[in-house]
Amino acid sequence: MANALAKDLELMFETAVSEYDAACVISREAETSYPDPQAMQRAGDTFYKKQSYNATVTTGMDISLATPTDVIERFVPTVYRSPDNVLYYLDAKEMRDPDHKARMGRAAALKLAATIDANLYSTVASRAAIVVKSTTALSWDNVATAEALMLSRGIGAGERRKVFMNPFDYLAVSSNLAGRAYLGDINKSAYERSQVPDIAGFATFRTDNVANLTTVGTVTSITVSGAQSHTVTAMTGDLPTDNRQMSFTAAGANAANVNVGDCFTIPGVNAVHNIDKSDTGQLMTFRVLAKASATSWTISPAIIASGPYQNVTAAAAGGATLAFLNTATKPVNAFWAQGAVTLDYGNLAFPSGEGPQVMRATTKNGVPIVMSYSFNHLTAKTSVRFTTLYATTVIDPEKCGIILANQV
Repeated sequence: MANALAKDLELMFETAVSEYDAACVISREAETSYPDPQAMQRAGDTFYKKQSYNATVTTGMDISLATPTDVIERFVPTVYRSPDNVLYYLDAKEMRDPDHKARMGRAAALKLAATIDANLYSTVASRAAIVVKSTTALSWDNVATAEALMLSRGIGAGERRKVFMNPFDYLAVSSNLAGRAYLGDINKSAYERSQVPDIAGFATFRTDNVANLTTVGTVTSITVSGAQSHTVTAMTGDLPTDNRQMSFTAAGANAANVNVGDCFTIPGVNAVHNIDKSDTGQLMTFRVLAKASATSWTISPAIIASGPYQNVTAAAAGGATLAFLNTATKPVNAFWAQGAVTLDYGNLAFPSGEGPQVMRATTKNGVPIVMSYSFNHLTAKTSVRFTTLYATTVIDPEKCGIILANQV
């Protein structure tokens, strides 16, 4: 009987794992890794990933007096979330029906897959540093604008780029595309099946995730409190510096109305090309990541006005008035370049042979899933637990963006 139970649940687990792969859309497109479990335990489930390097060019034959490029290793902390779980019970009557068990297993896998996708989408939506704002419905042109912003910053055509559209904005794009007269069969697919092809160098994905960015509050007359910028360093104390972000001080009576997630620009602070440092002519967009007080914020990206990691034309000038972009509560459409977003998986040491039975599997997408189960003869119930452990991280927010449609 015990063997029969194990076989039934093993089949259910195999079915659930296959369903999990089919449900993943966003997580399939992130870079993945599998940090060593022992090292993660000793490091408090935190590890550091390197960002890319940049260099400064010196012109001339004799460069003996030139200032060399500062070689700075930049690291980004990656921290495991608390494990995601699905827990349920099957009583002795329910266990008689294989279809009932299989359906619940599929439901558990689908829920875990959806949760990972949603958390990854939310991470990108909150940290993306390129913001495209449109006061109309999402269109092909908005995605082309996103590509232009990336190219102007040195995120070249050789880097694979992806855009993920929420269902409502995807519908708007398919409608926009269907009305174009010169794309032949592509228009027909857009009209008949709401199918959108790759756009402007982006691999295009439709997702069922709807991550809303809330409209900004009353934020008039908020200014920069004194000139501010960030100096890239390797270490802060005994830990690597997180150079993706910086502390920022604002001024103004309405600063308390600013919310985490808000997007803003600063006059005179344009984005530059990542390699040649030329002015793109486009304002850099910033995100509010945290607030210690009404006027003390953590923002991303950091304002870096010089050196090999320069990302803007100038430091933020004191007294400059901030302009906020998220002027209506709408779902975001996320995009990023390959390598900018990571999904790092972990394993938990669920022991076998100590009461509950444990099964492990790795999906085709590389996701480790643990299923444990135990039968209680007094209650006549089998408890089943599905578990997964992972971290979602934006390694380079300047290679990620969001498109906000239907703003006011």
